[in-house]
Amino acid sequence: MRETGHPVDVVVGQNIRLIRKARGLTQENLAAGLGVTFQQLQKYEKAANRVSCSMLIRICEQLGAHPMDLLPPVSSTAHALIDLPWYRDAQIVHIAQPRLLPELRRLSRSQLHTLLMAARAFA
Repeated sequence: MRETGHPVDVVVGQNIRLIRKARGLTQENLAAGLGVTFQQLQKYEKAANRVSCSMLIRICEQLGAHPMDLLPPVSSTAHALIDLPWYRDAQIVHIAQPRLLPELRRLSRSQLHTLLMAARAFA
C-alpha cells in the first residue's frame, strides 16, 4: 500500500469526503449505498485506493453530484485557486446549496455588500 496517493487521487478523495459531509452522510451510509464496506470508502477518501471510473459514477449518483465536482481542475491556472480560502468556502457553499451562487450573481454590488455585512454581523 502506498503511503501517499497520486495528487489527483488525493483531491478526488478529499472531494468525496467534503460532499459526503455536506450531504450529512456518514461513511457507513455512503458505503452501504455503494455496496462497499465503510473501510473501502475510507480508503477512497484517504487516497489509499484509487476510485475507478465506474465507482466514481456510482459515488456521484449516491451523492447527487457531478463528476466534475470530484475531479481537480485541469488548467494549471485553476490549481492556484484551490489554495485560496474563499475558493474552498465557495466550493462548500456550491455543494451544500447549488442554487445559491447563481442567485447571488443576480444581486447588485451594493446588495452583495449589504448581504456580506449582515453575514459578518450574525457570524
